[in-house]
Order: sequence, then C-alpha cells, then structure tokens
Amino acid sequence: MKWMFGLAALALCACNPSQPAAEAAPETPIASSPIQRCMNLGNALDSPRREGEWGYTIRRADMQRLKDAGFDTVRLPIRWSTRVGHTAPYTIDPDFLSRVDEVVRWGGEIGLNVIINVHHYEELSERPDLHETRLEGIWDQLAYHYANAPDFLIFEVVNEPYDAMTVKRTDALNQRVLARIRQDNPDRWVILATANWGNLDGLLKSKPVYDPRAILTYHDYDPFEFTHQGAFWAEPVRPMGVYWGDREDYVRLAKGLDRALAFQDKHRMPVFIGEFGVYERVPMDLRAKWIRALREGAETRGMGWCHWDWGTTLKSYDLEQEEWLPEIKAALLD
Repeated sequence: MKWMFGLAALALCACNPSQPAAEAAPETPIASSPIQRCMNLGNALDSPRREGEWGYTIRRADMQRLKDAGFDTVRLPIRWSTRVGHTAPYTIDPDFLSRVDEVVRWGGEIGLNVIINVHHYEELSERPDLHETRLEGIWDQLAYHYANAPDFLIFEVVNEPYDAMTVKRTDALNQRVLARIRQDNPDRWVILATANWGNLDGLLKSKPVYDPRAILTYHDYDPFEFTHQGAFWAEPVRPMGVYWGDREDYVRLAKGLDRALAFQDKHRMPVFIGEFGVYERVPMDLRAKWIRALREGAETRGMGWCHWDWGTTLKSYDLEQEEWLPEIKAALLD
C-alpha cells in the first residue's frame, strides 16, 4: 500500500524521471539543498527492538519545538534490519512502518523536512555479500510505499557503512539503490551514503555519480578524542580532560570544511553534514565552543548541517527538565 498525505500527495504524479550522469559539467549549477538547519532524533527508532529502550521516544511536541526554534529538518535514524524478514522480499514489519509513517506525517504537518535512513545495519558492513540484496529490498518497499509523499520527505541510503563496505563498494551500492528509488521517486531528494563510518575521508575518496536531486553527506566528529572523550560506547573509551579551542584547532576545523566544499564544487551536488556533536560529559563551555565553530563554518560555506543529538548522549535538550540546554541552543542558532 502506498502512503498518502492528503491532496499534496498528488503533486508528484506528473514528474519526469531524473536521469543521472557519470559526471556533471563544470558549469552545472549546484542545486539548493532543502536542508539547512537539522536535528537528529536519534536513539529512538534506531533502537534494537523497541522505540524507547534507549531512553527516548519521538514526540510530536519535540518536532514542534524544533520548528519553533528555527530548524527546517529532522533526521530520523531508523533500524530497519531488525524489523524486516531475512528472505526475499524482506517484508517490513507493518506495525513498525506504521509508526514511521506517523512520525513522518507529524513532520509534514508541522512544516519540517523529514529524512528517513537505514541506520545501524552492522551486518551490511560485516557481510555485504549477504546483505546488500536485503538492503535493496528494504528500499524497494520504502520507495514504493512513499512514492506519493510530498517533497518534504527525503531518503538517505544507509548510515555510516564501514569495514567490508569499502568506498568502491559503497559507491556501487549508492548507484544501484538510487536507480531503484528513481523508479517510483524520480525527483525526490536522496542523500547518498559515505564509507569509512561516514567520515570526511570516506567522502573525499568517493566517486559519486551525478544526480540533480542527490545530496552528498559526511559526519564530522573531528577530533574524535575530543568529541567522544568518556563515551562509554566508543571502544576503547577515550580519557576525559581533552581540550579544544586553540588556534590550531580552529584551523584544522576550517581546513576540513574547505575540503568538503571543494568536493561539492567538483561534483556539483550539495554537501550536507549529517551528524556532528560532542558527548554530554564534556564541559559545557567546550561543547558549545566546538559546536558553534562547526555550525558557523558550515553556514559560512553554504552547507547544511544536522546536529547529533536531540535528547540523549550528545543532547541539546533535557528530557527530564523539558527544556533546552541554553548553551547548546545558542551555539546552534544564535
């Protein structure tokens, strides 16, 4: 069954397919990305078994708070791999899909863009020979299901492939999945995957095929020993006490952004920082300093961004007190 969003769903019916080319001509205009200021609603739909087991369940009120604050997009990390069959056609759990529909609909009603991705698909990176077809089956279903959804819905192929999902293999997967998506969604914005855990190095080594409605992405947690100091899930656990804010730190940050911008200019597709943030145990002044520097640097270069995260381990909002962390909010928006 195809998802419907009132009469607006009819708007896409007359679109002509976009035809990707191997490379864009140097004079090709870079399309304006719909994503400028975005928040990740993580540790909810990407939990292993049920939403809420990692401490957060997405609420419509949270999306409204983000819209009211000035955000234009939310990114929904989604773990489909534990909610689909293991044999073809890899059927998605209808109850879980219905919940995703609900959250997507909230975003549209509030006036936010909504990114849905494939998150935490570790098996894909460990044994791609066994799981690439399954990922393609997931996207076949999602592309058909959301074919009539308005333009506010954005697809992201897969989050942070690593190990056996090399740059070359990720590039090939992007092309195959994008071609399948385009059969039902000829003009939908699609964010392409980046290998090497989604980092800048993975982006710069990639060879993306040009598509006028594709967005390139990378995640920026550099330097990792600063942003993830003390993080219990980052093995080995990095020691606390790492400082950030010297002149050399700002220069390093700017160089990374400049390299991403040069890649955007070369490939004529917008680049989007899909994740960035600092672990909550890092002193607040240092968290805010790094977040502000990266956010302002991205905006100065015309690049959209998406902060990780809303209410959990790299949070910008206190779920217990039901209030923004003022320093983080200011770093993101002021």
